[in-house]
Amino acid sequence: MDRPVTVGVDGSPSSRRALDWAADEAALHGRPLRIVHASVWERFEGATPAEDLPDGRTETAALQEIITNAESRARRRRPEVRAHAEVLPGQPVDVLVHAGEDAFALVVGHRAHSALMRHLSIGSTGSGVAARAWCPVVVVGDSAAEGSSADRQVILGVAEGTEAEAAHVSFALREAHARGCDLVAIHARSRRGMQETRHDSPGLGSSLAADALLSAAVPAEAALECDVIVHRRVVDGPAHHALLQATQHADLLVLGVRHRHGAIRRELRPTHHAALRHSPCPVALVGVPWPN
Repeated sequence: MDRPVTVGVDGSPSSRRALDWAADEAALHGRPLRIVHASVWERFEGATPAEDLPDGRTETAALQEIITNAESRARRRRPEVRAHAEVLPGQPVDVLVHAGEDAFALVVGHRAHSALMRHLSIGSTGSGVAARAWCPVVVVGDSAAEGSSADRQVILGVAEGTEAEAAHVSFALREAHARGCDLVAIHARSRRGMQETRHDSPGLGSSLAADALLSAAVPAEAALECDVIVHRRVVDGPAHHALLQATQHADLLVLGVRHRHGAIRRELRPTHHAALRHSPCPVALVGVPWPN
């Protein structure tokens, strides 16, 4: 059975944007679409309460409306995609992480919060899922633009220690190929690397090392095999600045996330949080192995 593109919905505008993106992704890769809504009430004896909501509906009717509307929306947008919606019992993060175990990709929305909540990283299902899921997670934020950009690029963040053919590199190449667009691989040199460059005898040591890192991370052979044109860029300064600037006209930003062997959570670093909060395009977080 084909692994589905799985998307979490709750009836909010951010989840509708995630649903639209997931439907497009399923069509792009010829995958079925699984639409999931998490209900805490379903945990209690497998039933929702019968009390009326303020608008006169019961909880059961409200849940049914969410999944029915979501399934109809997906089928209107992409009639060629096999879509199925269901309600699963449990907390949203737990439900989505479990639902993503057999997913081609797991798509979630990400709502903007108050300045205090952003500072404390509180209240984000998207961040919670991204930190715990083992499959690729695509977070579609409030600022994500509708449809593909005119420039049609997939942006790949390459950090130090990225192994050739790492999972997130393969994911980025696959997405660029499916979209028929170029892949832009970006490595941001640290402040120390910039200082080393200024003190090197010919002044090129760190630059050459950074170029070699990018070439090893995204081998020419892999790009040729995927029929994708790859642009490799070394930039100076903080990674999140460089990546956010590059995503102004991009279809997708792909970042690797370290996952320690046996650990429950993946390590979301400041660059990941900045991308999730501020990227103007969807952000894909893909697990990469932790170096021994």
